[in-house]
Amino acid sequence: MTIRHTLRFCLFLTLTILAAVSDDAYAAVRRGQKSFGPSVGYVSRNRSAYASLNFEYAFSSHVRIAPEVGVIFRNRDLDGLNAGVNVHFPISFSSGRMAVYPLVGLNLTSWGRHGRNEADDKDVTTHTSRMGLNMGAGLELDCTSSLRLRLEGRYSLMEHYPTAFATVGIAYVF
Repeated sequence: MTIRHTLRFCLFLTLTILAAVSDDAYAAVRRGQKSFGPSVGYVSRNRSAYASLNFEYAFSSHVRIAPEVGVIFRNRDLDGLNAGVNVHFPISFSSGRMAVYPLVGLNLTSWGRHGRNEADDKDVTTHTSRMGLNMGAGLELDCTSSLRLRLEGRYSLMEHYPTAFATVGIAYVF
């Protein structure tokens, strides 16, 4: 499945959910609101899948912090572990049910490059850790007062390893 097919599927899924959700499902972001859930997506650096766990805490209706821990699956002999902290600035619309948010943040990614030792044909892995700056945007939809769907894209600027992430996620809001 190419990135184009993945993005089309995510857009279709988002529009389908938008059409099915009623107006009483709205749950405005409020101070102290938290959410937790998984995300899956695509990583441009090695053209592979990505899975993460996300937590969000709203300091106000316009600022929230969002730590994340994720795994970049192996492809092209490259994989990684990712940890980051982003700050979201949600802008609500559609009766408060939907929001777009720009994001900025920091991340640390440990990349593992796999190779073969020609002498004994064993797997040789080297690890490189890089700090980076995140920037991007997202779209979220509150389906019910305790269920949120999210579509997010971000770019991580890292020395020798700049990477784009495209994810879709679901979260329990409490």
